[in-house]
Amino acid sequence: MGIARIFSTSINRVNHNKKMWFVIFGIQVIFAVTLIIPIRSEINKMIGHSLIGQEVLKGNGANVFFEFLAHHSETVSVEIKLLFIIGIIYLLSSIFLNGGIIGCFIKEDNEYSATLFFGSSGKYFGRFFRLFLLSIPFLIIAFLLSKGISSFIKGISPDSEPLQVTAKIIGYIILLFLIFFINMVFDYAKIRTVFQERRSMIMTTLRAMGFVLKNLGKTLGLYYIIAAVGLGFLIIYTIVGKLIPISRGFGIVLFFLWQQMYALGRIWVKLLFLSSEIRLYKNIVPLSIND
Repeated sequence: MGIARIFSTSINRVNHNKKMWFVIFGIQVIFAVTLIIPIRSEINKMIGHSLIGQEVLKGNGANVFFEFLAHHSETVSVEIKLLFIIGIIYLLSSIFLNGGIIGCFIKEDNEYSATLFFGSSGKYFGRFFRLFLLSIPFLIIAFLLSKGISSFIKGISPDSEPLQVTAKIIGYIILLFLIFFINMVFDYAKIRTVFQERRSMIMTTLRAMGFVLKNLGKTLGLYYIIAAVGLGFLIIYTIVGKLIPISRGFGIVLFFLWQQMYALGRIWVKLLFLSSEIRLYKNIVPLSIND
């Protein structure tokens, strides 16, 4: 089965599991509300008394963040700790939910059910968490490698400003590519874990790396097609978001609804990634293989 066929059939599979979208979306909403409530009063004060506060609704959060630090420093320490804890919980929940997503997609006759979804999430959480820990050294190496290449290019001609800018751009591109590549490898490690009930995560990661490298054209091609779809969603979201008149009450509501539509779109892309990768893996690796 070709990449185009895998892509189209995976879209149908994802669209057929809309319940899964809304379960994941609901969990994200819970985390968003949990995140906002503790600092809501301070944010309301800041937005109510600052013109820069309007930039929050436009997506220009950096200025607001620094103003928050400047004028509300007494609350920052507690809030940062709280945000850190919530971030950790959110990360763990994402690892947890990946088991449910793959568990529902791994067999052709499986559709979403709460029992299957949350059962698979719990069953594979420990193994997926170990995969997450294994990914950290790879990400560190990717960062150091991109910085090393960028520094090497800068060192060729330190007085050339265009070369310095080019070196930074190349470093960012290499880092982005490596992060995507590592993410893809560990996606296949998760798929292999569920598909063949693997328990050795180090060996599973090495096998997943071998699978990706052996089928580099197909794995990269499929991954970047879906990544392009996600980028397209982001561009549309940004363009339309800037056209919404958020200075009025109706515009604020409309922008909020647009944000929720984009959140659903991101969930759809995430599900499409895993569904497509599962289908590609199953087309190449038969279930009977015990390597």
